[in-house]
Amino acid sequence: MFWKLRMQPPSALDDLLASDTCTLEEVLDEENVVDELSSNRALIEFLTRQDILSGIISLVVEEPAEDLEESIRYKRPHVACNLFSLDQTSSSSLTDSVVADERLLDRLWNFLDQPSPLNPLLASFFSRVARSLLQRKPAVMIEYLCSKEKAIPQLLDHIDTSAVMDVLLGMLSSCDTVQLRRELVQWFRDAQLIPSLVDLIRPSADEDKQQNAARTLSEFVRLCYDNLARSSDALQSDQLLDMLEHDDVIQQLLRNILEDNSTSPPIVHGVGVVQSMLSLQQGLAEQGMNEAPVVANEDAARQVVASLTPWLSAFHRVLLEPPTSQPVVTTVGTLVAVGPARLAIVQLLLLCLQCNVAEFVQEFIRLNIGATLLDLFFDYMWNNFLHTQVEQFVVFAFTGKTEAGASEESCLPLSLLGSYGLMKRIAEAGIENDKAQNTPGGRRRGYMGHVVNMSNSVLQAIENDEQMAAVVNNITEEDATVWREWQEGGLATSNERNNTSLGGQQPVDVDSDFELGSMCGTGGTESIHQAFLNYQSEQLSTEFADSFGFDEEELGASEPPISAPYDEASALDFELVAELRSSEEDLFKSCCEAKIEQYGVVPVTTEAHLAPSRRDRSSNPHAGDGGSTNNSVGFQTSGKSSVMQPSTVPRPVYGQVVEVNGPDDDDDIMDLDMDDTLLEVEDGNAAGDDEEDDAVDNFQFLTSGLMSKKSVEVSDIRADAEAAMKEFEEVTGIGCA
Repeated sequence: MFWKLRMQPPSALDDLLASDTCTLEEVLDEENVVDELSSNRALIEFLTRQDILSGIISLVVEEPAEDLEESIRYKRPHVACNLFSLDQTSSSSLTDSVVADERLLDRLWNFLDQPSPLNPLLASFFSRVARSLLQRKPAVMIEYLCSKEKAIPQLLDHIDTSAVMDVLLGMLSSCDTVQLRRELVQWFRDAQLIPSLVDLIRPSADEDKQQNAARTLSEFVRLCYDNLARSSDALQSDQLLDMLEHDDVIQQLLRNILEDNSTSPPIVHGVGVVQSMLSLQQGLAEQGMNEAPVVANEDAARQVVASLTPWLSAFHRVLLEPPTSQPVVTTVGTLVAVGPARLAIVQLLLLCLQCNVAEFVQEFIRLNIGATLLDLFFDYMWNNFLHTQVEQFVVFAFTGKTEAGASEESCLPLSLLGSYGLMKRIAEAGIENDKAQNTPGGRRRGYMGHVVNMSNSVLQAIENDEQMAAVVNNITEEDATVWREWQEGGLATSNERNNTSLGGQQPVDVDSDFELGSMCGTGGTESIHQAFLNYQSEQLSTEFADSFGFDEEELGASEPPISAPYDEASALDFELVAELRSSEEDLFKSCCEAKIEQYGVVPVTTEAHLAPSRRDRSSNPHAGDGGSTNNSVGFQTSGKSSVMQPSTVPRPVYGQVVEVNGPDDDDDIMDLDMDDTLLEVEDGNAAGDDEEDDAVDNFQFLTSGLMSKKSVEVSDIRADAEAAMKEFEEVTGIGCA
């Protein structure tokens, strides 16, 4: 078989390659060229020729002829690209041949010399080939790229094309050794890659370049933290990450996006880069990594937040005076949009607060940014993205206890309860919602679920913290009255409704007590969980049926109690009487008698067996022959009874003519033309199973009975004789003529 011998059936490609006039275009037009690349040696030798490789690179990076049909115009470049991306051979492969020739690499990389914008389809072909070479030959490719002074500028010029951005990311992800990664990072540093990417995130830059530059920086951060997670050295730092989180880089980024806040994209993209730094750091710490990186990440996060603190006023200005945005048409009408810039800033502020940097929190309180967030929360009642962020801000503020001697100027939760008037604002919003909702055509406001959650957070904080409770006790009587009305009215109703199960009954908790006596019949009270553990630890005993699932006394009086142990089943004593005949046995006998009586013959059986089987004859060699036997079959015809011993029945022989109606009748005779093997089967000389024995016995018995009858027409019995012979042939495989 060819899969064992590693052989392949001949293909049209083999015939084509054998031709002296074979061209690259003809090979690429073959349907199975990519599939045969890993196994067809002639194809590999053809494709690795210098002129053919040059043609493949040209197809990948050059515009195809315009006179070609659109359906096939990019077919050959696509196949040529697949030859590289699917190349899995280890020797004499396309990858080895290309990286060994710098002229081919130059021809490939010169694709970036074209002016923007690039053909997106050809750019994707170029990207796939370049990343394939980086993945399989990282050391050679990194060395080649580091020697090219124009490589980084070329990539930055076309960073607006996502395929080119992927090449830049592929450089970092392909580094498989520490030394190679160090060389690449040093090349990035010398080429000023990070500052150049940051400089592209500004209002004056193309929006696609802004977006892809921000994505590249964010992906660099992610790849750096992935590298730290795989590192075995807990104290090791990432040089590229240090470059990204350096104060100069962050200051340059914030300066670019906040000096002119007339447009949203730079703010959204720049804030996204900073968010990736903070969120990945926190995510790494939450994953339970070794202790040293966690400490390093906390320090790095504090450094990033410290770099952001001087820009809090600029962020606050954007919250108050956002970039212009278009109204949004929704199911509740046309609404003024919050805008992506303000949403991004609110998310960033929440991440910074979670880092617990004192200087940042104090500046946050001084600028009354918390009050601004509450204003946005209530002004945009249908924006649940904003509501979720503000609710998380409030819940986080009330998490934990305040420090002793803290003041509203330095403690965020005290500021929320005091100068920000949080309790009054959420109470008034809840009461107004209830009034509006109860009017004809009224509807529940979109922030009410978040208002209920914030109210419960306030109540829990007041209960657990004395300083917060003291601040609440000092609020005005008017504010306290409004809060009590909301707490005892709408808030209590909402909590009761939210805590009620949809089915109307609270499900039983596995840790709660439950009366098991009525269910198990054991009496007593214990938890369901403990009862299940007890059930698992116990083995089934003889008392299982008496103590599980029913009470014996509850059974009907007419029913005897179940008390027989299961483990005594093997000791039960009973006797089967052999003489008892079932109704089925009697029915079988009556059917047999009816079959025989249709020929006018009434069988008289002296023993239970009508004819000796071969098994009986094997144990008694005289059975069925001339020797004595206890098995006799009598036939009664025309009122006369005669007992005929089986020994008097002539044994049929091949070709013998047997007289059926008697010696005086010459008209009706039957020729029993049987194979000589029949005699061997009867004598036990031929091997056979029980089915063959039964077939032989049935056939012999039928012929014996037929020969003993005195006035039966052959036409009446021929059908039964043929059926017996057919059964004999099917079971034994012996032919009867």
